[in-house]
Amino acid sequence: MKLLHTSDWHLGVRLGRHDRLEDLRVALRGLIAAAEEHQPDLIVHSGDVFDSPRPPYDALRLGVRALTRLTRVAPVVVVSGNHDSPALLLALHELSGMAEPRRLWLAAGPEVVTIPGMDGLAVACMPFVPPTAVVDLAATAAAKFEGTYADGIRRLNSTLLDEAEARAGARGIVVYAAHLHVHGAKPSRSERRITVGDDYATHVDTLGRAMYAAFGHIHDPQLLPGGTVTGRYAGSIVPIDYGEATQGKHSVLVELGDDVGITEIPLPGGRPLVQFGGTVDELEARAAGGALDGTILKARVVSDDPILDLADRLASWSPRCTVFDLVNAVNRRPVRAISTTETADAEPALDELFREWRSTAARADARRGPDDAVVDLFRQSLAGGDGTVPDLGVTAVMVEAQSALDALAAAGRQP
Repeated sequence: MKLLHTSDWHLGVRLGRHDRLEDLRVALRGLIAAAEEHQPDLIVHSGDVFDSPRPPYDALRLGVRALTRLTRVAPVVVVSGNHDSPALLLALHELSGMAEPRRLWLAAGPEVVTIPGMDGLAVACMPFVPPTAVVDLAATAAAKFEGTYADGIRRLNSTLLDEAEARAGARGIVVYAAHLHVHGAKPSRSERRITVGDDYATHVDTLGRAMYAAFGHIHDPQLLPGGTVTGRYAGSIVPIDYGEATQGKHSVLVELGDDVGITEIPLPGGRPLVQFGGTVDELEARAAGGALDGTILKARVVSDDPILDLADRLASWSPRCTVFDLVNAVNRRPVRAISTTETADAEPALDELFREWRSTAARADARRGPDDAVVDLFRQSLAGGDGTVPDLGVTAVMVEAQSALDALAAAGRQP
């Protein structure tokens, strides 16, 4: 029996402001071509079909079309990842069941999938389980669950594999598919850090009953740690960000029989993610003649003086280069020294600032500026309390102010 393992499509993902849909489309074409060439009996997707619970319409459409194309080759089983919406996958599962015979299964919760016409095969599906759900899922009718996250997953795995073995039969094949972080696996920088920490780490010690364990969640393709269980992280189908820029991306062809054979099938990853650091001359040498066309560039250009037309120069060298980030790190920035012999400009007195402020406000309302008596009163109020003239005090200020206002009113003038 042949199985094709894929994972972590992350349809709808963006790199900064740049949509990655075309890169993902290229990778999916490669995946579909591999399926059509190798003709597996089963295709397993180990989670994160989409990058968010509410994927953009174009991403949703691409995902549905890709899954449909794959079902024309072989039955497809998908488990929900931490980026997926279980409700959305459940809706797609129900829709896919309207066609007979069913060719697509989407597991939103822990369950065992058996496929009509494939007797002796059972797929134990373990989607991503958040800590808030593991207590309820791991509880039994007899007792509630108390333990760590890893303990809860271990209990769920044991129950799933018991059921899978019973449904596959004594000489049957059990495949385990999960979207989990295994203790000892090497994460990239792209996964959500909170879901690949020690609190989320599970163990493979209960998975030996599965002939193959198809894992998703870690984007760097790798064997399961420990060497006790036959299985792999298939990894993401394109580099999600620059933490994955040097990783080769592939799907996994698994041959299940007396022995298990595993073959990596490279996938086209769309536009390469290129990082550059150096001088502008080195960037020109790297980009000249369109050498960086068709890439997504993250560059840090070092210079002694600012290069004001750096973006224009890059565009002239490689006009079809997509720029994720272009930074000009200037070593020498001119700084004007402050001479100790220079005299600072004198600040206007507060009473003059007051007169200017009130004059500006008056012009806005088509009125006269403040009367000299008002400015005089303001000046007296400021002077009070500095030790050079008597402090008028609040009451005295109010009396003086009222007297000034009465005088202005008697003269027929506004303040």
